[in-house]
Parts: sequence; structure tokens; C-alpha cells
Amino acid sequence: MKANDFIDATLCCSLKIIRALHEELNLFEAKGIGFGGDRSLNIDLIAEKFFIEKLSEFGNIFSEEAGFIDNGKDKKIVIDPIDGSYNVSNHIPYFGTSVYFEDTAAVVVNLSNGDYFVKTNEKRVFDNLFRKPFISTFRHDVILFEKAYQNPDVVAKLAKHNLKFRAPGALSLSLCYGESSKAVIYKGGIREFDIAAARFYNSECFWHIEDDLIIMSPKEKDLKEVLSIIKE
Repeated sequence: MKANDFIDATLCCSLKIIRALHEELNLFEAKGIGFGGDRSLNIDLIAEKFFIEKLSEFGNIFSEEAGFIDNGKDKKIVIDPIDGSYNVSNHIPYFGTSVYFEDTAAVVVNLSNGDYFVKTNEKRVFDNLFRKPFISTFRHDVILFEKAYQNPDVVAKLAKHNLKFRAPGALSLSLCYGESSKAVIYKGGIREFDIAAARFYNSECFWHIEDDLIIMSPKEKDLKEVLSIIKE
């Protein structure tokens, strides 16, 4: 099945990236500005190369680093080779990779611990590349707030309402882990690379997306509560 072949190839690339993180030299050497507008590190380009080599047979590629690569296919693959480059370069264990195969499959992998999120039109899976994944049974009351440092006004509003939040620093991962949170907030420039795979994976959740704001929650009432607080 094409979706399963794509998933296998994407997970294979993720394992190669993890090995590269332990074996390659000069991983954090700056390599200019990528297509998406962020600073590119050597590890970003190494990861992208793995994906281009493995996934070009499945579709045209739209990557944060290289932009659009026309492989003469009918469908598009959207890739963020390293989600959370700043985290990995600062030894903060929350970074991953995000890959979306248009209308077919999504794969998001936490490269720091092996957790992965997979969805096709037939299945939805949360697992780990190396061991049984940790699944919390605690009540979900924490908000994941990406770009919190750029939005002190929203931080103040959450504090006023005694809502706990964390700012991990990798949007696609947070939007996937967000199925176990009260909500996910992102306020800033929205790019397809950052959200395409996670939005497909958590399509059953409730989403609010506007110009520079994303809120996602497993529960509609929580989304409405968070949105009303932000709009105060």
C-alpha cells in the first residue's frame, strides 16, 4: 500500500537523522537562510537530503529549506526536516521532524525520544521507535503555548485566569502531543511546513486558525474558553 510504504520510508529517514545527530560533525554550522525564512543549520540540510532521497518517488516535495521540488507527481509532500532546530542546537530534548503526504498520510517524529505520530485515511497511531511509549493518564489541564516569549500580553491573560502553560519550542510536536493537553496555542507567522502533518494527524480535534493565531484542543469547550481569554 502506498501510504504504508511512505510511512516506512519516512520512519527510516527519521532513524537516519537520529544516527546523524550522534555521528556527524559540524551539525550546527550555519548554512544561510532557508526557503521558509529561518536560519538553516547543517543538520537541517542533512535531514532534508535524507527525505528528498527517500520520498521523491512518492510526490513533489515542498520543504522548509529547499522550497518546491517538482518530481512530476500528482501529489505534494510537505516537509519540515527539523522542527525545533534551536532546541537541538541548545541540547533541549524537544525536537522532531514533520512530514505530510497530501490527503494520504502524516508522520511526525520526536527525534529526541523516539515518539512518533502516524495517520492515514485508515489508521491513527502513537508509538515509539525504541520502546513502549509513555502515555499519561493525568487530567489534561496544561496548555502548550508556542512562541509564548513573543506574546507577553497573552501570557498575562493566561496567568490572570490561573491557566498553566508550557512553551516547548517545536510546533508540529506540540500540535500532536496536544491531543493530551487542554489546548495548544501558537501566535505568530503561520507556515504550511509547521502545521500540515499535525493538522492531518489531529484532524478530529477542534481548531481555530486565523491570520497569526492557532488554537487546537481535544474539547470544543476548552477551545472556546482559551479563545475567549485571548480575545479579551
